[in-house]
Amino acid sequence: MNKRKIGSKKGFTLIELLVVIAIIAILSVVVVLTLNPAEMLRRSRDSNRASDLSMIKTSISLYLADVSSTSLGQPATCYYQYAGAAPSGNFYEFTSTTAVGSENTTALQTYAVATAAACSQWFSSAPTIVPVSTSSRAVTGIAGWIPINLAAISSGAPIGQWPVDPAYSAGSAGSSGSYNNSAAHFYSYVTSSTNNGYKLAAKMESSLYSSGGSGDLESTDGGTDNSMYEQGTALTL
Repeated sequence: MNKRKIGSKKGFTLIELLVVIAIIAILSVVVVLTLNPAEMLRRSRDSNRASDLSMIKTSISLYLADVSSTSLGQPATCYYQYAGAAPSGNFYEFTSTTAVGSENTTALQTYAVATAAACSQWFSSAPTIVPVSTSSRAVTGIAGWIPINLAAISSGAPIGQWPVDPAYSAGSAGSSGSYNNSAAHFYSYVTSSTNNGYKLAAKMESSLYSSGGSGDLESTDGGTDNSMYEQGTALTL
């Protein structure tokens, strides 16, 4: 009778297991540092912002092409979306060398006063601008944060609601002589009194799409502010 030899099975040693675990840990750190999940999230939100402004622009273009008696809102009035309770105080966004109250004049920070008749440094026509804020996203009347009735389009409103910033915030400022780089993120809109001109604005947050990044959307859009993403038919507003 043939005898079958049964060989002993050799497992991993503790040292081998530790080496494998160490290699996996190193690779994991490299992957995390390379991909930078936080930056990827910022890029994803910036992509949403670019897509949202493009969708708004397309909807307004369809409205202007289809509706005979159009209304884009009160000229020289800045409209912006907010979330939750009505805002009070300042909204900090974009860049400016103008002082914000007691803020340092070198603090590069644009602001909008939500409770006063001015959106200083928000748009170039700031001295005549009155801010109008709303949390409404309705597109079927003039109560939405963009006061355009898309329901007037013969084929119906092309979108169900006005988009809003995916990471809404009002931002903040430091004390006198300091600068808190906590920019606000909210969509804004202004229209002119001639030729149905308008401009939309949003603040990018990723290093890729912000001004100076390899995918820079802010300083390459043809607008007047190199630190915000501007879209529309009157980018000089």
